[in-house]
Amino acid sequence: MSFRSVGRLVPTKGFLIRLRERVGFLERGVEALKMKRDHLVKEAQELLEELRGREEVDRRIEEVYELLRIAYAVAGPAEMRKMALLSRPMKTSIRVRSVMGVEVPEVRVERLEVVETPTISVAVSAAARRMAEVINELVEMANLEAKFERVAEELAETMRKVNALEKLVIPEHKAAIAYIEEVLEEEGLEEFLRAKKYRQIKRGE
Repeated sequence: MSFRSVGRLVPTKGFLIRLRERVGFLERGVEALKMKRDHLVKEAQELLEELRGREEVDRRIEEVYELLRIAYAVAGPAEMRKMALLSRPMKTSIRVRSVMGVEVPEVRVERLEVVETPTISVAVSAAARRMAEVINELVEMANLEAKFERVAEELAETMRKVNALEKLVIPEHKAAIAYIEEVLEEEGLEEFLRAKKYRQIKRGE
């Protein structure tokens, strides 16, 4: 069996002890990774449930576009431009949150104001209010999708690490331990036979 993950083998008791300690460390690492994997699976499942609302958000976006189309038809392009000129730019901020050690970007809408004055068409104002609501919902959905993507990537990476440790690294280390134990046992037996033969010669047998 290959010992590639172990490195150069030194068939000594000291190296054997270090290998055994390393295996214990690796096995504890696998348990920690499995706990992380289970938490990430749970997190991903919860996010998938929340992402089911994406279809509803898409439906609302279509409704807003229809409201805008109606407002444009009723009030005309000049009224739409007036609303655009009176409105303040949307202000957002981005922060990074940690979910099970996974850094996830999160966008927050700091300012999204709809200016309403008596000089603006009621249809245009209504469409603008609805658009603002949908933008907030869309940002929240985008945050969920980004979070799910990062969690899914980390979950895949964690599963790869668990599989590599369980199916390759730890078995190679255990095989190396067995090999060194066998070598040391043979060396011990040879030493015993040499010592026995020496004693026999010394006694003149």
